[in-house]
Formats: sequence, structure tokens, C-alpha cells
Amino acid sequence: MSLVTAIIFLGTPHHGSNLAKILNSLLAVSNPKQYLSDLAQASPMIEDINEQFRHFVTEVKIASFYESRYTTVGLKKMMIVEKQSAILGCSSEIAQPLDADHHQLCKFGDKNDSNYNMVKKTLASFLPSIIGPGEVLVNFTVVAAYLNLSQDSSTADMKADSLEKISILLAIQEAPEADLNFYSDRRMPETCSWILSDPTFISWKDSTVVGHTLWINGTAGSGKSILASFLVQHFQTEGINCMYYFFRSGDKTQLSASTFLRSIAFQIAQKDSKYRAFLEELGDTGARFEKTELKLLWQKLFVTLSTKLNLLNPIYIIVDGLDESDAPQTLLTLLSQPTDIPLNFVIVSRSSSALSSGFDKVSNSRLVTRMSSESNEDDISDFVERELQMMHGNETLRRDVTGEVIKRASGNFLWVHLVTQEILDCHTQGEIEQVLETIPSGMQPLYERIEDGMAKNLRPVDQKLARTLLSWAVCAQRPLSLEELAEAIEPAFPHIIDLRHTIGYICSSLLVVDRKSRVLLIHKTAREYLTKVSTGPLAIVPATSHNELFLRCMSSLCDPRLLSQRRYSSIPSLVTYAARSWPFHLQAHAGDPETLTSLMTFLQNPSILAWIQLLSTQDQLHILVQSSRSLSVFVERRRSLDAFLAPNLRPLQALEAIDLWIIDLVKIVGKFGRNLLDTPNSIFKFIPPFCPTGSVIHRQFGRRSTLLVSLSRNSNTTWDDSLAKLFIGAASQTLRIMCIGRYFAILTTSDSVILWNSATCQRSSEIIHGEHVITMCASNSGKLIATYGFRTTKIWDVSNGRETLSIPNPSQGKALGLRFSKNDAEIWVGSDDRKFWRIPLSNTDVGWQEFGPNLFSTEAALAGTKLNSPCSIAFSPDGTQIAVAFRGAPLTVWSVNQPELLARCRREWKEGGKANARPWTHTNTVLWHPQSGEVLGIYQDSAVFKWHPLDRTSQDLGIHASVINCSPDGDLFAASDMHGTIKIWKYYDFALIYQLRCEYPVTDLTFSQDNRRLYDLRGSFCNVWEPNSLIRLSELESAGSENRSESGLTVVLTNMSEAEVETVEPISAVSVSPKGDIYCIGNTEGSVLVVHHEGYEMGELWSSPSFLPIENIVWGADGKRVAFRDLGGNVIVQDVEFVNRSPNRIGVSSRTVFKATVKDEIGSMNQLLLSPQSDMILIASPNSAQVWSLYSGSCTARWRYEDNNAVFKWLNHPLSSDHLLAIGATKAFSVGWLDLAQRDSYVFRIPKSHEPSKSSNTLDRIRKPPLPRSMSSDNTDAEIGHAATTQDGLHVMIETSKFFQDHNKSERQLMFFCKADFDGTSTPISPRPIPTALFDQLQLPLGILSGEKFVFLNNDNWLCSCRLDSEEGVAGIKRHFFLPRDWLNGECLELCQVTANGALVVPKGGDVAWIKSDLGVKW
Repeated sequence: MSLVTAIIFLGTPHHGSNLAKILNSLLAVSNPKQYLSDLAQASPMIEDINEQFRHFVTEVKIASFYESRYTTVGLKKMMIVEKQSAILGCSSEIAQPLDADHHQLCKFGDKNDSNYNMVKKTLASFLPSIIGPGEVLVNFTVVAAYLNLSQDSSTADMKADSLEKISILLAIQEAPEADLNFYSDRRMPETCSWILSDPTFISWKDSTVVGHTLWINGTAGSGKSILASFLVQHFQTEGINCMYYFFRSGDKTQLSASTFLRSIAFQIAQKDSKYRAFLEELGDTGARFEKTELKLLWQKLFVTLSTKLNLLNPIYIIVDGLDESDAPQTLLTLLSQPTDIPLNFVIVSRSSSALSSGFDKVSNSRLVTRMSSESNEDDISDFVERELQMMHGNETLRRDVTGEVIKRASGNFLWVHLVTQEILDCHTQGEIEQVLETIPSGMQPLYERIEDGMAKNLRPVDQKLARTLLSWAVCAQRPLSLEELAEAIEPAFPHIIDLRHTIGYICSSLLVVDRKSRVLLIHKTAREYLTKVSTGPLAIVPATSHNELFLRCMSSLCDPRLLSQRRYSSIPSLVTYAARSWPFHLQAHAGDPETLTSLMTFLQNPSILAWIQLLSTQDQLHILVQSSRSLSVFVERRRSLDAFLAPNLRPLQALEAIDLWIIDLVKIVGKFGRNLLDTPNSIFKFIPPFCPTGSVIHRQFGRRSTLLVSLSRNSNTTWDDSLAKLFIGAASQTLRIMCIGRYFAILTTSDSVILWNSATCQRSSEIIHGEHVITMCASNSGKLIATYGFRTTKIWDVSNGRETLSIPNPSQGKALGLRFSKNDAEIWVGSDDRKFWRIPLSNTDVGWQEFGPNLFSTEAALAGTKLNSPCSIAFSPDGTQIAVAFRGAPLTVWSVNQPELLARCRREWKEGGKANARPWTHTNTVLWHPQSGEVLGIYQDSAVFKWHPLDRTSQDLGIHASVINCSPDGDLFAASDMHGTIKIWKYYDFALIYQLRCEYPVTDLTFSQDNRRLYDLRGSFCNVWEPNSLIRLSELESAGSENRSESGLTVVLTNMSEAEVETVEPISAVSVSPKGDIYCIGNTEGSVLVVHHEGYEMGELWSSPSFLPIENIVWGADGKRVAFRDLGGNVIVQDVEFVNRSPNRIGVSSRTVFKATVKDEIGSMNQLLLSPQSDMILIASPNSAQVWSLYSGSCTARWRYEDNNAVFKWLNHPLSSDHLLAIGATKAFSVGWLDLAQRDSYVFRIPKSHEPSKSSNTLDRIRKPPLPRSMSSDNTDAEIGHAATTQDGLHVMIETSKFFQDHNKSERQLMFFCKADFDGTSTPISPRPIPTALFDQLQLPLGILSGEKFVFLNNDNWLCSCRLDSEEGVAGIKRHFFLPRDWLNGECLELCQVTANGALVVPKGGDVAWIKSDLGVKW
């Protein structure tokens, strides 16, 4: 078997045949054969062979083809090998019918035979596993040619890679084939074919109307789903482009309308290369659609395509069970809208007044045909005759029984199936007659009969087992496999030998096991009966059953073995289900007292961390948000029930603990989600100590970590909503912000656009336009950015930051509106000179073309007004309309395609209790709602309004703002007032859900593409906010756009959350004492403090009377003297003395020994340095320096370099206490402390390297590139950035940046020199080689500790170390811990330091964190 890769079976009786008994009976008189007995259905020999065979073929591809036509045997027709016997039942088996009888099953007519092609395609699909990567088989060419396959597999590999990317984009969890197989397996051959000759179906299929929808409706049990599976296979056989989806009530995860749309898109991508390329491009932008709102998802996948598909015929989409969807009405609304893809729908569902009304609305825009699924009399007759073919008794009895069953069927296949099953279990004619007399018509009475029969015939223990199995089948969030179900019931029913057999014995009428070994209810009507009708022993009370299932999930997750198996190489099957589904059961439970006890046990021990780790390994962190929501529902319900209890009987402490977890679970996802996905076990090691001290996760688990974190102000006590605060630069102000693919872009006053990675909040690149940029916009594909300057418009490739096009501007006007056309083929500009231009990007030589002359025509002005210079312009989302706000006229909307005025905005308001209508009001700001067709704006008096230009309705929203914006899907609306307070509303009901108070005014704001974040611009900063309310709302809407929870409960988000940002002066300077356990900090308000590493303030050294920011702090070598300077040039030196203030705390007192104001004669000061004896101080600018005596208070020496453009950094000489080093980018000087006279000169011998590749991913122009690079000798424009003596005292670390003139590109470089290099005898000197593996990871070098341990921060914000002499490459890098992304921005990175004993000092807003880890441990 080791040489066997695949097996194809044709009509093989895997499970035997009843015909064997007949044949053996005929031979009984003469010569009976034992082997014929062994071929009997379910014979011990057959079952033993099958069981052994399954163990041998776990890695073998299996395909089983079965006959679908009856074989003529004498005067009769019969199925030689039944479908059930022809299918082996292996988990990976492919089972397909062939249109042939048993004789013709393997006899193909020619190459056009459909049976031949089906077997050929199956064999072709096995080839990749037969011929593995890199293998060469001599006869592969022959096989490939015979199967008409390409000999070059690269195309198939590319398609597979593309589909893998698309599956990530669309969050595809499971292929729809499983549902198709489930229903097709249950279809009897030759049934359902009646629909192909039905006149209504023929008329619909032959219709040439694109978008023609067929609604097939019927009653429960009439075979609708099986009919849908038949249509799918029929269309596929005919070669018609057919996609499909089954909404299955037994699987809550499959009821999502979002999952349906994403599945259909994935299926189209599998078949259409252009659509596949379109989705792959979307995926390359970083988009993810799992949580995208339904209407926006429809728009992105099917409406606003950037490419046209060359489809001559429409795509047929078959949807089964629309009535079971979580958003049927929303889906019908979407399906009625026009699309860029020709789609014809077949909707199969139950009939209801709501759906009927929905289809009436669809018929206003689409042609809708309706038909019934119950024209199935012939199918039922065939089914009954086939099922009763083997019934005991004579032909007359069989004919009478068949006729009676058909007569009473009423089109219900399910009823027929259950009745025939009961008849076949009878042993006498009398029993059969009794069944026919007593069997009820209709499903409900039949279910009652089944339940009564189980109650009478099953032992009490089997009845209990049956009810337990039914509880899991009815209430589980998704169908459980046999293995999972066995574990689920194991505490009460241990060691069941064969659960499949047990289910068939005690629940065969209600449960089925599908091809994937999942246990399912036989039909959705069984669920309705058990939960709503039954009062017997099998009745299921959902709330009670959910409570039982919740307790079982908790016991599974709290199993101590789970903590010991944290790598999850092998975990119990039920654990995965329990981890994802306990919130679902908790939200629907009945409130049993045991629930709270079990829940608290889970929340209070490390099992909750193991649960979070497990979800992280499975990329299921959204379950944490769902859990938070379920816990909130639970707490609210529990408090309502406890309201009638005495206060001393209420579990107040437990509920308060749950309240804290409700907050923490959401914050963990927001603050640490990326870290958890990267390193799941960080939930045990790193995350708890980084959480606020008041959080429940820190309280319970923070002290168990080996990581020790202390903050200077101990302000990290509660969670905040800030995900990051990004500093643009002191010389720049922020203007505009927008989200584009995996980035967000910020337009600045420095003629540039800065791109930031939205996942990491790290600066990615900077695009420099070269002149002041007025506005910017992103392409619809997310690949391009357009920037509009004073003189030119430029197009940039987002992926590499390169300029792709530069176009002279069309006029001298200032651009107020800029956008790409729908297909990104053109750029459109609206300017303040009342001009509207467009230019094709593929042929800019034609120049800018002005839209029609009637656009913005003064003749359209309202009487008494003048269409003067516009102040705001906005294009509609579809590009067909443009809204223009004038300074001297009302807001107007114009048509683009046929330039003409469409509407003017009239303001309605009340004065003195009487409604008045004034002609118009000046509008300052205008934008379009993404979905509704409404225009939003801000009047001159800051009042916010919305107005629909087509129906001419307007509404003052009752709020005042200076900045407004909508979320991408239009569901959320945000506004900021002039004081900087931001409010967020749900747009359609205008319910306030969030408010953020912050005193600095907002320049611009925008939502992230998934609605979970809000970005705002304030001065030189960009704030990234991720409030719990947005995260919860995002999860709620992704679960179902019609707000129906899985349990049937309606979840309403009503509570408004509020946050307030504390104004804290940022840290501007940090210096660690040589003693290593204290540090000194300065802030932007002019205060200088000494702080102990445990986090408490030891004392204040200085407070600037002018509140000038502190810019430099340095310690003396003995740790007893501190020097610092402020922005005004004031330099202060103080002696510090440490005193015991209390048994556990040390204080500090200080005395000023030097104070001077250094004039601008030396230029802009940027460095202070105390001499080794702390008796002199160096005050330096980039290319000059002064030495001052701390005893006389006078300047004793001056130094200036002849090149005014040169930049130097200063260090105490590592070998001589009487000298300093002046370090530049390419050389260094040794000078004396007393006179600053030059002693020695050191030229850096820099190894030659190639110029930067023109195809490099590094952007052409980067002011502060993220990746250091090794130094190269082609350095003509190099500048020193940072120089320091390393912590081990043995090296000098130098960071420089160089600019490549030829390539218009700059890079940072890093060099390490041994201190012995500066002994004055060796010049030029060479830097130590740095392992090249570091360069792709290095973000910030931090120094070298003892033992040659190089310490740095990598691009993922992990503190890392490696030996400088290591030859292990990346494998030699050790990651110690990561820093939360909201702790870091450009300013913080520049101030990070590592102490000699391995502690990391990190500024965080107005705090400084001291982090102790295993970094200081010796190798």
C-alpha cells in the first residue's frame, strides 16, 4: 500500500448487496457458495474488510462512482449495487454518480462521453498528489497528454497560490461541496428531473433577461434542498457557470449572509481568471472581508469592480434555505441591485408572507418568476417503490402498501422516508397493516408517534442517551463530528463502543450521520417539533439544554490537562468546539445557579489564558469579543433576576469580576491582537504585566510573569481607548488622513504624504511631492495615491512609493475635490475657479479636458445669489453627481454625465415657535454618504445637516461640529467640535454610541475600513482610537446585519460609552544614571524629575519658570551630578544627594552648581556632555562646540568645523579621560577637554557595496527609513545621527544616514568600532562586521551588553539580542519581549535606552516604563 497513491472504484459493493442472498438461495439446492454469503449486505466479513481497509488508506485518495440507472435482469429492473454500498465512507472520499447501469458503468462510448469526462477529471485532480513537487515520472507526459493536461504545472500552481490568497481575503473556512454532497447523497437516482420539463422552469432558463430570478418555494419536507442539489449538478453537467450555497439551520455558522456572499465570490474566482485577479489585487492591498458590513461587502465584491469580466452568459447562483439566513430581507434588497457581473438567481426556500413581500420589492427592479417545488408526485412514487422493493410479503401486499403511502404523502418526502422506514422494520403483514392504520398524516403527528415509540421501546438509559444526543444536535452552534460528540457525552455515557451504530439504533428516525461523520438532525422540522411542540421524554427546552452544553464546555476548557498541553499538538476534539462556542451557549442559557460557579472557576484560573492562547493559534480572536458580549448579556440578566434578593444574597463580587473581564477581553484583542497571532503563548508571559494595574488580567496573572514593568507616574491603572499616538515631526502639521488598503495616509504641511501600516501603526514610507500639496485621494483599487500640488498632480504606487505619473495642473485654481473615476482610468478635479476637469491616465498627452460648459454655469444661480468661488466640493460615491458649496450661493448638486443642475439645498429651521423656510444658508463643508445618496454638511454656524438631493428632504441633526465623516459602509457617523470632543453615532437611527473628550482641536478624522478604529489628526500628532463600543458593534454587525443573535435573542447596542483623555505633558528627555537603578526625565512643560526604577518619583530637580521643554539630560560618570538644558538655551548643572525618606523609599535633594544661557553664536544646541570628572561641560551644536568650567562658570574653549554643513556627535574618549571624540559620518577627531584642540584623526574604512537596486522595495525618497543598512563607501552625502559608547564600555556605536544623489534615495547605516580602534595608532579604522541577517529585522539598535550581546528593537517591536560574532544568522536572534504598539511613536523610539544590567527604559506619553526581563542574564 505504500506505493498506492489513489484508487478509483466503479460500482464496487463496499458494504455488500442484498442480491447476494437471492443468488445464494437459488444455488442452495445444488451448490451454495460461502463467498456469496460473505457478500451479503452488512455481513461480518464485509464490515471487517472495510474496517481494516480504512486504516491502510488514510493517506490515499479515494473516488467511488456508483450507478444511477436500473439494470435489466430478466423481466425486472433493479439496482445491482446500491449507492449506500458503493460509497466506502472514508472522510476524504469523492463520491459521484455516473449516468449508467451496472453493465455500462465502465464502458465509455467515446471521449465526449460525460461519464468518461467525469472519471478523467477525477483522475486529473489526483495527479498533483501522485507527482509531488520536484518528482519526475517518465510516463507523466503520456498521462498528462491523455488527460489533455498542460505539461507545465506552473499555471496550476499560480492558480492555487492565488486562490489561497483569496481564501484569506474572504475568510473561507469550508468549501460548499460538503453541503452539496450531503443532499445529493440523499437524492434517489432519476428523481427531481421533473423540473427540467416544467414550463415555468424552461421559460426562466431560456430567458435572455440578465438578472432574471427564479423563486422556488414549498412546504417543509417537500425536498427543496435535494431539488436545489439536483439543479446544481444539472447545471454543472451542462457546463453552465453555476455557484451555490445552502443555508443550513443545523449549522449556525452557515446562516450568515456575509458567509454566503464570500462563498459565492470565491466560487466565481475559482472559475473566472479575471475575477480571480481582481480579488487577488484586493487581497494584496491588505483588505479582509470577514467582518465587512453586508451592504459594503456586496458593493466591493459584485458592484464596483475595477475590471470587466468577459462573460458571454450569466452566472447562475442557486441559493437554498434563504428563509434560514440571518438577513433574508437585506439579501433580497441587495440581490435586486444592478451588478457588474451578470447574475441569475435561483432562490429555494419555504414560502412566507415576509419573503413574498420581499420578492414583490425585488420585482420592481428585477424580473422574478415564482414556482412551487411540490410538483413531485412522480418522484415520490419512484421513491416509495424503490424503498419498498425489498419489503417482505407478496407482490399484492407491496402494491397495496405502496399505493397507500403515495396516496397520503401530500408531496412530503420526509414523511414518506420515515413511514417507509417504519414499514420495513415490520415482520408480519399484521404489523404492516397496523402501521398503515395508525400512522398519522403530517409531520407533527408523525414525530409524536416516533417519540412515543422510542419511549416505549428504549430502556431508560437509552432514552436518556437519546435525549442527550438530541440536545447536542438541536442546540450545538454547529454540527459535531462523531468524535466530538463522543467526548461531549463521555462524562455521562463513557466508553461507547461505536457511536455511529448507537445513533442508528436509538435515534435513526431523528438523526443522521453525513459523509464527513457529522451528526445532524434529519430535518429542520425535527428541531421545531422537539423545541416547540413536544411535551414527551425527548422534549428539548433550549435554555436548559444550552445551560447543560455550556457547563460541558466549561469542564472541557478547565481540564488541567489543557494547561499541560499548551503547544496544542494534540488536544481533545471537543476543546476546539468548546473554545469557540461557550459564549453562544452562555448567552442562551436559562440562568442556572451552577452556571455562575462554573464561569467563575474558568475566569479565575489560568484556564482562561489557555483558552485565549488556543484561539490565537486558530486565528479566532474575534471569539473574545463575542465572549465579552455574551458575558455582558449574562450579567445584565443575572442582575435583573437578583433584584428581588436581599443585597447580602447577591453575588456582587463575582459579577463585578465578570464586568472587568467584559472590558479586558475586548481590550486584549485591540491592544495585543497582532502579538497574540504572532506569539500565542505571550498571553502567559508578556501581556498581563503590560495591562493596566487595575485590569483583572493584571491582578490575577501579572505577578506570575517573569517580566517586571514599572511606570514613573503609575498612571497605567485603567484601560484607555488609544491604540497609538503617532508623531509626525515638530516641523510639520497634519492636514488630512485617509485609509487605503493596508495603510493609512497622512497629508502634512511638509509637502509630503506619510504612509503608516494599519496593522502595526508603524511608519512605512514617505511620499514627497516636491511642492505644497493641497489635497490627495486614493484609487478605488487601493493601489494608487494621487497628490495635487500647486503646479503638478502626481500619481504614486502605494506598494513601493514610486512616482508613476506627473501631470501639470489644468489651471491656477485650488483643487477642492479630487478623485479617481470608477475604473481608475481617469483623474477628476474640481477647483475653486468653478472648473471641473478630467484626464485619462493612459494617455495624458491629450491633456486635461473640461466637463460640459453647463457645469457650474452662472445662469443656474438662484435669484439674488452669485455662483462665486466654491469653498467645498465632493463627488458622489458612484461618480455620477457632484456637490458644490459656494460662498455666495446655496449648496447645489450637479449631474456629471449630462452636466446640469439637479437640486439646491434649502434649510429648514424653527424660530419663535413657527416653522420658517429660508432660501439658503452658506455651507462650509460637504461630503456624500457612502450608501444612502444623502449629502452631509456643516453650515456656516457649525450646525450639521443631511440632505437628499433627489427627494429634496433636509434635516438639521441638532449637533455642531468643525469636522465630520462617515464610516466606509455608512453605518457610523463621527463629528468633532471646535474643542476637540469627538462623538460617534449610528447613522440610520442617530443613536450616540461613543464620546471622547480631548482638549486639542481636530484637523481631520476618518474610520478604518473595518469600522473598528477612528483616526484623528491634532497638530503634529495622529491618534489611533479603538473603543470597545466600535469593536463590539463590528462583531455584532458581522454576525448578522438584521441584528438577530444565534440564539434567537435580539442584541441591541444601546449604551453610550464615554472616554476622556488626560492631558499629560509628554516626556522629552531621558537619561539613566550610571548606577543603573534610577533615571532622570524631562518633559515638554520644563520639569526635570528623578525617578526610581520601581516607578516612584524621588524628587523634582527643576521646573522651568518659562515652561520651556527640556531637550537634553546627561549624568556625570559618578552619578552625583546632572546636567540638562531647555529649549531657550538655558543650561543647568546640579549636584544630587540621595536620602532615605522612608524605610522603603529613597528621596533626592539637589543644589545648582552651574547655570548659563548659551547664546545662538554656536548655532542650534543639540548635545550636552559632562567630563569624566564632572568638572567641565561640553555644549555642542551640529558643527561647533564650547567647553565651560563648572567651577568658574565661564567658557574655556571653543571649536568649529570648517564645513558648515557637517554634523558631529560628541563622546568622552573611551581610552583617555582628558579627551573627547567628535564623530562625523565618515571620520572622527580626538580633541582635548581643556582646549578642544585636535589631537588625532580617524577615517572610517567603509567596505564597498553596490548602489541600491532600482528594483528595491525601499522607497525612492524616505526622510527616515525604517531599516538600517551596512555602510558603503559611495557615501557622498552622509550625516551622523547617533553616537554612543555601548553599555559594555568596549565599543562605540554610530548611526548615520546617507543620501544617494543618483537614486534620490536615503538610507540609515549602523557601525560598531572597538574602543581600541581609537588609540591614535591605527587610521583609517574599520567597523566590526555585523551579521547580515540582522538588517531585515533591525528597527532600532540599543547597544551592546557584556558578552558581546547586541541588543535591538526589531520591526515588530520585539526587544531582541544576538551575539555580534554569531554565525547562526536569524536562528541566533533571541526575542525577549515585545512592546505594546500604543507605547511607541517616533519620539519614544528615539528616547529608548537599555541599561548595563539589561533593563529597557521606554517613554510612554507622560510616563517612563522600566522593564526588567531575562535580557540581563548572561549567555
